Amino acid sequence: MNLHKSEAYNNIVIAGVGGVGGYYGGMIALNITSNYKDKRNIVFIARGEHLAAIQRKGLTIKAFGGEPVICTPNVATHKVSDLNMINLLIVAVKSYDLHLTLNSFKDKIMTDTVIVPLLNGVGIDERIRKVITKGIILPSCTYLSSKIEEPGVVNMMSDIAKIVIGPDPLNPGYDKEEIIAFFKSMGIKITWAENPQVAIWQKFMFIAPAALITAANNTTINGIVQNEDYKKDYCDIMAEIRKIAEKKNIILPEDAEAKSLKIAEEINKNARTSFQLDVENKKPKTEIDLFGYDIVRMGKETSVDTPVTEKLLSKIKV
Repeated sequence: MNLHKSEAYNNIVIAGVGGVGGYYGGMIALNITSNYKDKRNIVFIARGEHLAAIQRKGLTIKAFGGEPVICTPNVATHKVSDLNMINLLIVAVKSYDLHLTLNSFKDKIMTDTVIVPLLNGVGIDERIRKVITKGIILPSCTYLSSKIEEPGVVNMMSDIAKIVIGPDPLNPGYDKEEIIAFFKSMGIKITWAENPQVAIWQKFMFIAPAALITAANNTTINGIVQNEDYKKDYCDIMAEIRKIAEKKNIILPEDAEAKSLKIAEEINKNARTSFQLDVENKKPKTEIDLFGYDIVRMGKETSVDTPVTEKLLSKIKV
């Protein structure tokens, strides 16, 4: 694939334009559609009032400590069936919508389509491969704190915004410089990791206990480190996750727990987890399986006890 900015990944689709997909999709749209010489196509897949607002006036990103910007895709729609074949698919839906989303895209994926999953959780690339047998799936994770503030508006809650991405074991010949060059040309911070599972599990170590504790105790992410009981639960769940990872031959850095605590200490004091917000708003679907029951399930598979995760799950009403 030609790495020139105007030619790489001609048809780009963002599946899910919430806090994560909205920011990264917005950055891509901002760079592509503002340049009349750039002939690439950027499509947002969204729904409901959020989609209607984007169709009317574009997507507004409220930068952390900066001015809002308006990002306009070439197309914003909910109709995947109307799309052309896709060169780059960024998947940023909630985990409970993943299977349905993937099935809707199956006929739009080619053997050289690059798929970048930016969902929370571990083993997401494996779940995708069970549904979509073609394409190049690059295991990935993102560090980002953002939310939909209102339809058509994504609010950045910190200045942390980066992607860690790595190779597809089934496509060792893929040239990593393509995706690295693409994201960098969009002003998106990216780190290539030959073993991305370490970063993915380290992210999970941060976000899963944060999601459970904030939802169970009606506190912010920063509030966890301000309360000794919450902080102890946080550390205990991280320990459970580390033991499971080790049983899966994933060796996390010695300072992984310390880095998670540091992020919680430095994050915007009002930042809340998306899972917490979904629980509080009594959403019909939440990611309780991803953040909680997956830990319990993996614990049973690897003979690791998960009492603190189970304790928090018992306190959350969904």
